[in-house]
Amino acid sequence: MAAINRILIVDDDGFMRKVLVRAVSNRFEVETAADGQDGIAKAQSWKPDLILLDVEMPGRNGYEVCDFLKHQDATAHIPVIFLSSLSSVRERMLGFEVGADDFLVKPCSAELLNAKLDKMSDYMEQRVQLESSYQTAQNTALEALAASAELGKAVRFVERSYQVPSLTKLAEELASNLRDMQLSASLMLISRHDNQFACTKGTSVAPLERDLLAMLHSEKRFIDFGCRTQVNYPRVAILVKNMPLEDRNRYGRLKDVLPFILGAVDAKVRVIDAEQSFTKQNLELGNAVDSVRNSLTLISDMLEKNQSVVGDIMSSLNTGLSLELHRLGLEEDQENYILDQFDDAAQSVHQTLVRGSHILDDLEAVAHKLEQLAVNQHQTITETLAVKDSDELDPSGDVELF
Repeated sequence: MAAINRILIVDDDGFMRKVLVRAVSNRFEVETAADGQDGIAKAQSWKPDLILLDVEMPGRNGYEVCDFLKHQDATAHIPVIFLSSLSSVRERMLGFEVGADDFLVKPCSAELLNAKLDKMSDYMEQRVQLESSYQTAQNTALEALAASAELGKAVRFVERSYQVPSLTKLAEELASNLRDMQLSASLMLISRHDNQFACTKGTSVAPLERDLLAMLHSEKRFIDFGCRTQVNYPRVAILVKNMPLEDRNRYGRLKDVLPFILGAVDAKVRVIDAEQSFTKQNLELGNAVDSVRNSLTLISDMLEKNQSVVGDIMSSLNTGLSLELHRLGLEEDQENYILDQFDDAAQSVHQTLVRGSHILDDLEAVAHKLEQLAVNQHQTITETLAVKDSDELDPSGDVELF
C-alpha cells in the first residue's frame, strides 16, 4: 500500500487550487479547502495522508494552520508541504518551526510537484518502516530486560539456597522468590522425614491445595489447567495460580525459569535429607560408642573381680588340699601327682583369665577406634554444615546479569 493516497489542498486562490488538483488528481484522491479554517476542519474530518498548504491566506495563514494541526493528536502525524511565492530563509525557518516537512515555491510545474510527492512518499514509507523497526527493537529490548530480571531473580535464589540450613527456611525462601516474580503459588517440599508446605501469601496452605499438590505430584512435569500450572520435581512441587495466559512471552519465560529454580530446590532438599541422615547416624554412632564403653567398663570390673575371686579360691583350695593330703595317707608320688594336676589346672585358669584380659584390651582398642571415628565424623559434619558469618543469607537485591 502506497504511503500517500489522499491529498488535501488548502489555498485561497481558486485558480491555483484547480492547477494543483489537475496535477495530482490522476494519481491521488484530492480534497480542497479555500481558507485555513476550512482546511483545519477537512483535515480533522477527512484525514488526508498529506496536506499541500498555502502560506499567505486571509484569516489563519498557513503557519498558524500547520502549528494548530501539529498540536492535535489526530492530525500531528500528517506531513505538510508549504506552498509559497516567497522562498527566503526566513520563510523556510518559520515553516520548520511550526513542523512542516517540505517547502515548495509556486507556481511550480506538475512534474516538480509530483516529484516532490514521490520523494515525500518514499520518506513516509521509510519512516513507517523505521517506526516499525524501532517498535520491534523496543519490544525486544523490553522483553530482554524482563527476561533478564526474572533470570536474575532465579540466579539470586539459587545462590542464596546454597546456605539455607533447613527445609523450613528453604520453603520460605522459595515462596519469597515466587512472590518477587509476582506469582501467587503454593509449594510442597518432599523429604524422607516430612513434607513442608508454604505459600506466597505467607499463610498456611489450604487443605484442598495440599491434596492437589500431593495427588498431582506423581504426574508429568507440567500440568496446566486454566491459568493454573503445577510443576513437579521428585522432591518439590509448586502450584502457580496466576499464570499469565494473556502474555504468551512471559508465560513461556516462566516455563523456562521455573524448572531452573525447582531443579536447584530439588537438589537442595536431597542435600538437607542427607545432612539430617548423617547427623542422625553420627548421633547413633556416638550413643553406640558410649554403650560399648559402658559395657567394657562393666566387663573389665567384672573380670578384675573374677580374677581376684578365682585367685582367692585357688589359693584356699591349694592350702586345704595340702593339709588334707597328709590325712589321706597317700604315697609321696601320689601326693605329688595330685599337686601337679592341681598346679596345671591353676595354671590353665590363670592363662584363661590372662587371655580374657587381652580380649578386653582388644575390645578397648576397638571402642577407642569407634570413638575416634565418631569424633571425626562429627567434626566433618559440623564443618560441612556450618554457615560462616560471611556466608549468611544476603538480604540484598537481585544479581546483575549484565
